[in-house]
Amino acid sequence: MTRPAAREDAKVAAGVFAALAALFWVGRSRSFGMGDSPQHVLSALLWAVPHPPGYPLQTALGWLWSRLPWSDPGAAVNGLSGLFSAAAAAALYLLLRRGGARSAAALTGAALMALSPLFWYYALVAEVRALNDLLALSAALCAFAWSREGLPAHLLAFGLLFGLGLSHHPTFVFLVPAYAAWLSARRPTARLAAGALALALLGLAGPYLLLGLRLSHGSPAYNLFEVSGWSDLWPLFTRARLGGPLRMAGGAPLLGSVRFDLGALAAHAGWLLSSLWTHAGPVSLVLAAAGASALRKGSRRDLAAWTLWFAAAAGVFLVFSSQQMPAVDPEYARAVAARFHLLPLIAVFALAGFGAEALARRARPALVYALLAAVVAAPVLLRPLSLSRQDPLLDHVRAMVRDSAPGDLVVLGGDDTIFAALDLELVRGEGGGRVFLCPTMFAFPPYLRRLKAVYPGVAVPAGPRGPGTDWAAWKKLNPGRAVLVEPSLRDAVLADFPRSVPQGSLIRVESSPVKSDPAADARRFLDAPETVSFTRRRSREWTQEVYLLQSRRRMAEWLASRLDPRKDEGELRRLALLMEDL
Repeated sequence: MTRPAAREDAKVAAGVFAALAALFWVGRSRSFGMGDSPQHVLSALLWAVPHPPGYPLQTALGWLWSRLPWSDPGAAVNGLSGLFSAAAAAALYLLLRRGGARSAAALTGAALMALSPLFWYYALVAEVRALNDLLALSAALCAFAWSREGLPAHLLAFGLLFGLGLSHHPTFVFLVPAYAAWLSARRPTARLAAGALALALLGLAGPYLLLGLRLSHGSPAYNLFEVSGWSDLWPLFTRARLGGPLRMAGGAPLLGSVRFDLGALAAHAGWLLSSLWTHAGPVSLVLAAAGASALRKGSRRDLAAWTLWFAAAAGVFLVFSSQQMPAVDPEYARAVAARFHLLPLIAVFALAGFGAEALARRARPALVYALLAAVVAAPVLLRPLSLSRQDPLLDHVRAMVRDSAPGDLVVLGGDDTIFAALDLELVRGEGGGRVFLCPTMFAFPPYLRRLKAVYPGVAVPAGPRGPGTDWAAWKKLNPGRAVLVEPSLRDAVLADFPRSVPQGSLIRVESSPVKSDPAADARRFLDAPETVSFTRRRSREWTQEVYLLQSRRRMAEWLASRLDPRKDEGELRRLALLMEDL
C-alpha cells in the first residue's frame, strides 16, 4: 500500500472512530449495565481488584480516565467502552482495506460490526468485551501487515498487543490459530522473534506489575479475593480461586466432568446460531458467505485465518460453556453466553466486508454505497440503542434500600445485584447501614472475613460449610434486624419459611404468622416506579437484563397467589397485565 493511500485510510479510520465514539458517548449508561458491569465501574473508580483474572489493564485505564474532571466519573467509565469499540471498528476498517477491500466495502464491514445490537450494547456499559475486541483486531491488523509486508515493526507491535490481550482476558488465547495463519507467511530472524516474544511477555506482565505497585501503596476498598501483594498476582491471572483458566461461570471445570452432556451442547449451539441471526443478521451472513467464496479464490491464507478465528473462538467456548452451565437457568445462561459470542462474530463481519467487496466487483459502485447507507441508516434511525435514560439495575437496588431499614439484612440473589449493591455502598454512599448478604459466597473464607470487617455489629452463624441460609438463626443472633430477601430467591425462601410476607420489592422472612394485607402488599409493589419502568418491551433478551424480569415476575406471581379473587379483582387484573409485560 502506497503512503498516500495509507494516509487517506488513516483519515477515514479517524472519521469512523470519531463518528462512532460520539454515537456511543451520547448513548452510554449513566449508571451501569447488568452482569459484571457495576463491578467494573466500581473497580475503575476505586482502582480496586475485580474477580479473577483481575482485568488490571482495563481497571487501570478506567481509573486514569475517571480522574479527569468529569461531572459523572461513573458515566465516563461507561463511555470508555464506547471509545474502545469505536477504535475496534476503525481497526477493522484498516484491516479490510489492507486485505484489498475498497473503502465503501471496508466501511460496510466496520459498520455492520459496530452497529450490530450486541456490539452496540457493550459499547455503552463498562465491560471487558470492548477492550478485548480492540486488542484482538489491533493484533490482527499487525499480524496481517506482517504477512504482507514483513516489516519488523509489525511483528514487534503484534507481540506487545498479543501480550496485552492475553493479560486482559483468557479468551484471547482462542485467537492463536488465526494469528498463526498470518504470522506463518514469513519467518522472522531469531533476533526479531526474540524481540517480539519479549514484548509479548512485557504486555502480559506489565498490567499485573502495575497492579502490584498499586497494591504496595494501599489496600483497595473493594478486593474480594484478597489480592494483597506480588505473590497473589499469578493465582489471580490463572484464576486459581475460580477453578482455573478454563472454568466458565456457574459450574466446575470441564476436565472434572464425568459425562459429556450432548443436550447442553445442542442448547448452547442453538444460542450461538440465535446470536448469528440476531446480531450478525441475514445481510451480514449472506455477505460473509460471499466474502468466504471470494477469499477462497483470492487469498486462502486470509480465509483460513478468519475461519480459524470463528471456529476456535466459537467452538472452544461452546464446548466448555455447555458442560459447565447446564444447571443454570436457561434464559439467564443464554444471556451470559451471548457476551462470549462477540469474539467469533468479528470474523463474520470481517468476511462480510470482503463480501461487500466481491459485490462491488460484480455490480455498479453505486450499489455498494447504497448498501453502506442502508447498513448505517437502518440501525441508527430505525432501532437506535441508548442507555442514557435507563438505570434498571440501579433503580432495583435503590428500591431495596427504600423498602428496608438501616441495619436490616438484605439477601441478594445474583452477581448483578451484588455488584450494584457494592457500588451503592462503596461509591455512592447510599447503603444507609443496610447489611448486604450474598449466600452464594458463604463458603468463601475471604468473603466471610470481609463481611465481619465491614459489618462488625452483625453476628454470623457458625457452620462447617459457612453460616448457611437458616434465616431464623440469623434473626435470633441479630435481634432487631429484619431479614429481607430478593425475589429471585423466592422459591428457596418460601420452601423453608412459608409464612414470609412481602415488603415492597422484597420478601421479609418470617417463621411465625404475622398480620399482612395481601391487597395492600400488591398495590405497594404495583405502584413502585421501578416496577413498570422496565418491562420486556424495554429489555434485551440477549443481555442479563432478563435477571430483573425474572425477579419481578416471581414477585408478581407470589403476590397474585396471595390475593382473594372475590375481593381483589382489581389487583389481580393489574398483576396479570404486568406479568404479560414481564
